[in-house]
Amino acid sequence: MFNVGLIDSLKVRVKLDKVKILDKRLITDYIAYYPDIETLDNDGNEQQKLGDNFRKAEPFTKIINGITYRFYIKAFIDSRKLAHEYVVFQISAKMLKEKYFEGISSTNYRTIVDDINSFGVLHIKREDFCEGLVSDIDICINQLIDVKSLKTAFSLIMHNPNAGKKPLLHHISQSDTLKNTFNLGLDFNKREKATNTTPYCKIYHKGYELLSKSIAFYKAYLEPMKASVIDNLVRYEFTIKAHKHKEYLCKNGYKADFKTFYDLLKARQDDLTKIAKSGLPHYIEAKVKSKINTELSPMDVAMQFYIENLIKLGFDREKLLGFTYLIDCPVSRSRTKSKAKKLIDDLTNRDKNLTIQIQNNERSNKFLQNLGINL
Repeated sequence: MFNVGLIDSLKVRVKLDKVKILDKRLITDYIAYYPDIETLDNDGNEQQKLGDNFRKAEPFTKIINGITYRFYIKAFIDSRKLAHEYVVFQISAKMLKEKYFEGISSTNYRTIVDDINSFGVLHIKREDFCEGLVSDIDICINQLIDVKSLKTAFSLIMHNPNAGKKPLLHHISQSDTLKNTFNLGLDFNKREKATNTTPYCKIYHKGYELLSKSIAFYKAYLEPMKASVIDNLVRYEFTIKAHKHKEYLCKNGYKADFKTFYDLLKARQDDLTKIAKSGLPHYIEAKVKSKINTELSPMDVAMQFYIENLIKLGFDREKLLGFTYLIDCPVSRSRTKSKAKKLIDDLTNRDKNLTIQIQNNERSNKFLQNLGINL
């Protein structure tokens, strides 16, 4: 349940001739047609891309105890003008009910297929479902962390964004049953705007989400959960959008070459974890190798280490030397200040990026001081 990649949700696309339609209302209104397979596979934003002449597939939707069951029919026209028709199933781990936190797997997916068949709208064999094509795959990692530490983690993320990526980071607001609002989540990009190098990811407090937006599901299948779990339960989700995204991941060394639902079910949990963890490095600045002078004494190495990281946090020279004013003895203060200056100079001479950073910090701090702010 914790610290491993789990399959949380996805879309499974099965050829229409493999599905027995029991309720003709699913197909009598209309079938949505798309000009190519890529547009069909990239579900979610095709209406906006194709304009008003194209209509999105009308879904069959049923919500039971907070679980949303949705499936619909779509088609695309190939180069020979032949129509290829599919039933698209949107499935999620919530359909596992009490086994929700297991994630969708080869040992429990049958529960989902049997549930879908029980509605009497259509019928599909398990083996045909497993041969369905997959897209829009969400892999999740659950962790336990207290709220204060979670907020600190968010702060660290917001202070270390990759160049140009900070505008893609958004806080997620959540409300509890008392209508109190909390910023206990971060969105990385938007699902409909995700690309290979800006994938959709999110981190959010799953415990609060269960007790608010998903309260019906929680009460039906999960209640009661230990306070030590639900009060500290945080989830990270990573979305593999479509075929091109899978290709990109494979080219970068990840085992994401699953075409069918069966392929996905065969994926090793370790590989799912690695795939999920590939998302955030696109948004967070990579840790640069330190230029600390390792030939110094152990204490001076420690001082340079902290100097380096304080510069990255916004300290200028004056603030870096601020600790020396706490030394009462004038002689000791002078010697320590001189030593600290030499360590700062040595470090910034070794790393020109730190020189630029400290100059930027000096300008920023001066600007804030002129506004009456001393940080």
